[in-house]
Amino acid sequence: MQKIYKFAVLVLFLIGGTIFLFNNFVDNYNQEIQKIEDKLDGVEFAQKIQKFILKLQKLRGYSQFDEISSTDLNWNIIQNNVQLIKADVNKDIFLFKKFDKTYPELYDSDYDHIIKEIESLLQSSQDDKNLLYQRYTYIIEQLKDKMYYLGFKSKLLLESDSDKYFLIETMLKHIPNYIETVGKIRAKTTKAILDKYTDDELKYSLQNNCMVCDENAKLIYKTISEIDEDDKKTRLLSLLENVNSETKKVREYVKKAFISDHTDVDALDFFSVATSVIDKSFELYSANSEYLSQKLNEKLKVLEKTKLYGTIIGAVVVLFIIVTIISMIRGYMLYTRSENKIKNNLTSIIELKNDLEKCKTIAEISSSSLYFFATKLNIVQGAIYLFNEENNKLYLASSYATNEMKPIVELGEGLIGEVAAQMRHIQTYLSDDKKRYFGIESIVIEPTSLCTIPLISYDKIFGVLQLGFIKENKVVHNDDFAYFIDMIIGFLRDAKYLEINKKYIELIDKHVITSKTNIKGVITDVSDAFTKISGYSKKEIIGKSHSIIAHPDTPKEVHKNLWNTILSGKIYRGEIKNLNKNGKDYWIETTITPQMDKYDNILGFSAIIRDITDKKRIEEYSITDALTGLHNRRFYDSNFIKEYKISKREDKNLVLLVIDIDFFKQYNDMYGHQRGDEVLKSVSSSMKLFFKRANDYVYRLGGEEFAITFYTNNPKNALERAENLRKNIEDLKIEHKASSVSKYVSISIGLTFIAKECIMEPDEIYKITDETLYRAKKEGRNRVEVTIS
Repeated sequence: MQKIYKFAVLVLFLIGGTIFLFNNFVDNYNQEIQKIEDKLDGVEFAQKIQKFILKLQKLRGYSQFDEISSTDLNWNIIQNNVQLIKADVNKDIFLFKKFDKTYPELYDSDYDHIIKEIESLLQSSQDDKNLLYQRYTYIIEQLKDKMYYLGFKSKLLLESDSDKYFLIETMLKHIPNYIETVGKIRAKTTKAILDKYTDDELKYSLQNNCMVCDENAKLIYKTISEIDEDDKKTRLLSLLENVNSETKKVREYVKKAFISDHTDVDALDFFSVATSVIDKSFELYSANSEYLSQKLNEKLKVLEKTKLYGTIIGAVVVLFIIVTIISMIRGYMLYTRSENKIKNNLTSIIELKNDLEKCKTIAEISSSSLYFFATKLNIVQGAIYLFNEENNKLYLASSYATNEMKPIVELGEGLIGEVAAQMRHIQTYLSDDKKRYFGIESIVIEPTSLCTIPLISYDKIFGVLQLGFIKENKVVHNDDFAYFIDMIIGFLRDAKYLEINKKYIELIDKHVITSKTNIKGVITDVSDAFTKISGYSKKEIIGKSHSIIAHPDTPKEVHKNLWNTILSGKIYRGEIKNLNKNGKDYWIETTITPQMDKYDNILGFSAIIRDITDKKRIEEYSITDALTGLHNRRFYDSNFIKEYKISKREDKNLVLLVIDIDFFKQYNDMYGHQRGDEVLKSVSSSMKLFFKRANDYVYRLGGEEFAITFYTNNPKNALERAENLRKNIEDLKIEHKASSVSKYVSISIGLTFIAKECIMEPDEIYKITDETLYRAKKEGRNRVEVTIS
């Protein structure tokens, strides 16, 4: 009952809310449409008032003529024109009296008073020109004020659209002011011409009117220039230019009348010219009003169209709500019917999940799944096959109540293979001659149909499930059955990947050399392949540092660079020489990767290692002198160029020593070549012992000639090291009676200090160093000569 109450409240809320929003939408647009219609009425009303004002202005002008000052012809013309205009004005007055019904929102009682004054003026026989001028002007000003007030009453002057606002300002204010100013000039100048009298006050008044006329023209031009639409703006400016052109003629008449004391100026001619200005101004006024009405009508159409669309959308929303309510009612009915079924199926899903979570292998998961189907779906036979992508075959994972299933099925073979190939389920009904009997605990069960279902994972065949039923069963088309299948596939997929990963990890452990260390470098795990190459068992090496296999020949700078790299969070790649448990050296190529947490803190390091011992030995044989064990001439040729480039890149000073054993030929002649070879070995050992830093290289270039390269800070340090080497060789005290410089074996050294600014080629440097060695020999041998490049 509580659910029904909540549902009813929701329905009422939806209906009430929709009606409220729809009414609010319609009201808002009706108000906007009414505003536009009021504005259009305002434009129409204002045009009628301006037309009426034009007639009154003309009567005011003609009121300044008299019979005495005019010719008979002119007076007759004037009288006829006045009668026609008055008749026209009387018609307008008749129409004005009906405006309270035509424009009820815009018309007020003030217009009644103005109309009475006009009627009184038309019936008056007043001859005083000044008084007539003032009475007409007063009525005109009243109508102009009412017209501008009309802009507020019709909300025209509250228009926010700039283009329309500029047109409104021009229509209600600037052009009417311009027309009235020209009308005043027409009346005053006409009277002055007819009276043939001009005083300073009149001149000042006309001059002021001309200035006002100019100001109004500028305002009209400025307002029109603000309009965005170029075609409308161009037309209005063209009409304004015509008005300005005619206005110039009026000014010329005014100047001529005052300068020549009216002798050459005809009052009726001037009246006609001034009237032409007013007529052209009204053309501008009409075009302006036409554009304004056009824009307001465009806006009105947009609002009406939007209102129509909104009404349609509202109807669609109401329809949608009705459909939604019907759907909700239907859904609620379906929900109440299936609630118990869902609870039962949910219980079954949870039960299946709990059973499968206890299983660890594919066979256990498959058996548990088939048993579940037997208890829940009353199957009498079942089998699960899994697809092997490597050979495109299906392997039996488990079967229920049958021993007749093939262990391996080809893709497309039989019912199982066909379902796997087509990836669609097949329902098979067994006729009497095709029925099979299954014995379950001595009970013979006869299946009537087989349902063979593809197990699909990520749009690929994962396996096949076959179920046997004793009666027709459409479980395959049940959504709950799909949940069971998806869950079984998920568990089977995870178990399959675990088995594959286990085999893969075992394979990696056996054949790939890996190690893991903590942040302090203590080994936490190694692969079997690591124990094989190092000679240490996992028990012996885990808990130790990698120093247990470090080779003493490996320079300290290598390990320092390694730790600096990985502690900064970067990956280290390099070749390292190690020593195994049996004291045998081996070379590895290692990639060490820092292991980070989500905050980029280093937890430890893992290394993937490759045995490159054979490669390094081949390299060593190719670059090593067989007799002395030093680097040979071939290695010197390539390595010196590399070291020279490093010195430039890292801004270091490089030193090259070229060394020769003094009188070595004489030594061989006196002591024999075997003793000579022993001397070469002894000298080489001393050189290697003396120059053993990471970037020190010792070469045998050939015969008794050697070379050494190293980095230093200054020439003095280089000379000291070379001099110490020379003394060290002589201190070996190897007897040499054939030498004329020492009773022991000695050496001569040519030293070139290659400053970091040096730009010579490597070949040039060697040549200079060889020449320096020659100088050392020439100067007496057993000495060091220096060249700075």
